[in-house]
Amino acid sequence: MTLSTALVTGASAGIGRELVRQLVIDQEMTVLATARRQDRLESLAAELPEGRVMIEAGSLADACFRNRLWDRTMKVFPQGLDLLVNNAGIGHYEAFEDEDPAMLREIMEVNLIAPMELTQQAIRHMKANGRGQVMFVSSVLGFVGLPYSAAYAASKHAVNGLVRSLRYELRGSGVRVWATCPNRTESEFHQVALGETPGEAARRAPHAEPVDRVVRSMVRAIDGRSTFHFPGRSARWVVGASRLVPTPFDWFMDRWSPGHFRAEMDRGRKQES
Repeated sequence: MTLSTALVTGASAGIGRELVRQLVIDQEMTVLATARRQDRLESLAAELPEGRVMIEAGSLADACFRNRLWDRTMKVFPQGLDLLVNNAGIGHYEAFEDEDPAMLREIMEVNLIAPMELTQQAIRHMKANGRGQVMFVSSVLGFVGLPYSAAYAASKHAVNGLVRSLRYELRGSGVRVWATCPNRTESEFHQVALGETPGEAARRAPHAEPVDRVVRSMVRAIDGRSTFHFPGRSARWVVGASRLVPTPFDWFMDRWSPGHFRAEMDRGRKQES
């Protein structure tokens, strides 16, 4: 399937920004990029060939903005939208019992409700055209748990369940729904999840994989048929181990991960102060 138009959410940094770059440069697509930060979107559009990246700034936590975004999508792509990339996502490192209820609601609104609504719109549109793809940028945490990331992991488990279900519903429709599930990737996500203000000198997550390599794998998977794609060795290892040797995997996570991630969270907040 030849794809020429895309809507990419969360395009101001990290995976989303690199996805826009590679879709435009390597796949010769025209992209509508959205994120909260207008200045970041403008700089992205300026880096790429004129007319190939259009922007729409706003928060996906706002239902009114989501409606406005879809209306804009239909206006800028009157010939049809070929690819929806549900990339935008937020997380927050905190013990679940201490998490702010407002943060819990925002995580679910951005990570789950917003992509569900956009996907509904996209499926209706794509089924009428007989073609299209919806790509979710999920996570290995859609398959396993992680201490101090309970709400984020819950949102990604829900995304993966949605993808599995839609795969059956859409069989034979010409519309493919799938998820790419990276492990830690070089981006501002780790910094923001610690409650820090993102910036050009963002402190990256330990053992993170290079974003350009992860995204290159994602873009190649657009031509594939798999329901779940794992970019990078660490993503395949984590999910593979959880499936093939679940008891040793749980033993390891139970004994190692709480102390490790608590110390990492504390180090990050200490450096911030």
